[in-house]
Amino acid sequence: MPVPGEVVPPWLRARLEGLTWPRRTHRLRLRPLRTDDVDAVLAYRSLPDVVVHLSHDVLDRPAVEARVAGWVARGLPGSTAPLLGLAVEEQSSGRVVGDVMLRLEPSHSISRTPTAEWEGTIGYALHPDVHGRGFAAEAATELLALGFRELGLRRITADAYAANIASNRVLRRIGMRHEATVRAKSLGKDGTWLDDNIWALLREEWSG
Repeated sequence: MPVPGEVVPPWLRARLEGLTWPRRTHRLRLRPLRTDDVDAVLAYRSLPDVVVHLSHDVLDRPAVEARVAGWVARGLPGSTAPLLGLAVEEQSSGRVVGDVMLRLEPSHSISRTPTAEWEGTIGYALHPDVHGRGFAAEAATELLALGFRELGLRRITADAYAANIASNRVLRRIGMRHEATVRAKSLGKDGTWLDDNIWALLREEWSG
């Protein structure tokens, strides 16, 4: 993450401020989360079968309110820890069926001259009643386009626990490369240690 007080470079800030919403895919609309999305987000992030492979446990209303408010704040111009938290709407119904995020941070450098490049991490969560319809892959594909084409990122990563077969399948489907498996990285909600798969894609590898 950027260190406290680190300034987002002007070129990236200009690109962030120049983004237009909503982003449309074949079946979905992606747009920044709002505080009035709390009920929709609560409907799935409060379900055990949705959060079983996520980094948080089931969320209650105050926790969802805090999460959405944090994402909204980090999406504002001038944020030193920029993150795009986006609602996923089904175009045919207008219903919010999930959320996706693109977290931004400067690329690591051990050079005497710090790099001006930035990279991103993607994540997603969808309501279980739309699982199996390809919405996660459709939304994540748009995140890659947003990161590489619109924001000029150098690298985009994602991680998924090995036990989360569906999420790993999504990341492979959208063209990301399996870079590594970190063995027994996290203690799972069932008391077992979980392997974590790291996925990545470089700007020059992205097919668009």
